[in-house]
Amino acid sequence: MNRKKFCIIGGILSFILAAIGFLLIATRESAKVDVKGASQRECVPYNIFVMKGSNEYSVDIVWSTRAECVSFILYGRDRGNLDMVGVDLVNQSSSKEHTVTLDQLLTTETYYFLINSQEETYGNNGAPLEFVLENL
Repeated sequence: MNRKKFCIIGGILSFILAAIGFLLIATRESAKVDVKGASQRECVPYNIFVMKGSNEYSVDIVWSTRAECVSFILYGRDRGNLDMVGVDLVNQSSSKEHTVTLDQLLTTETYYFLINSQEETYGNNGAPLEFVLENL
């Protein structure tokens, strides 16, 4: 009889511990909170605008995030090789409003870019966004 009680109690405790472990993993994965407390969901870029910059041969890429997030642009002339980085020189650390100016661009060349926000990249369903300076 004692052995049967021990097995039942052990099974119940194992089930409870497994459920707690599953809940902790699920909560951590869904929230993805960084050191400053901003979740990945709060760092998704929205209201993304690409417009001619104040200098000739430049563009400004502007976007917002719901929380203060560290963001930058990965860009290049080859969709599969975004080998240049644009940073927000005004809001150098984390911010809710982001502006990156890309200079010395060719007017008729197609440029591709992704926004990196809190170590996640954002574009058009995983594909880079694009622009041509003369079309802005």
